[in-house]
Amino acid sequence: MIAADVRAILVPLAEYPHITQTATVREAFALLHKQHMAAGWRYRHLLVFDASEALVGVIGLSDLLRALMPEYLKASATEHFAGSPPDASSLSIIWQDCFDTQCKHVAEARVEQYMAPVPDTVQIDDPLCRAAYLMVAHHTDMLPVLDGDRVVGAVRIVDVFNQAAAAVLHD
Repeated sequence: MIAADVRAILVPLAEYPHITQTATVREAFALLHKQHMAAGWRYRHLLVFDASEALVGVIGLSDLLRALMPEYLKASATEHFAGSPPDASSLSIIWQDCFDTQCKHVAEARVEQYMAPVPDTVQIDDPLCRAAYLMVAHHTDMLPVLDGDRVVGAVRIVDVFNQAAAAVLHD
């Protein structure tokens, strides 16, 4: 039987990596890298909290890599024009020349400069299908889970997918 609600598959906040908005990009990289070394790529995002422990954003692998990009590449990586997107691959070769310098420069910047807004949230008792819908609709692979107004964990798309696979593959 598949899980009926988010509660059954959420990763508790105590286990899900999180950081404050005033933490540095270096600290965010360190935390995600430590998680990877300990448990593989189980987590690809950090939940970001303010000083009063309110959820204010998320920062993922692509956000951290985008933080390292020089401004001329950020614009071409995020802007979409009518027709095919511009080819900035030749510009990315120039980045190689300043990559180490850029990494050192950005390492001490605060996470809040690069975090993304929270795409949406689910309540702990929400049906699993609501989480699946929101993940597809918002093109995200993680949603924070709330119990009322309090963040209690996160639900990952891989866990929702595993539940769907169990239903699809069940004879």
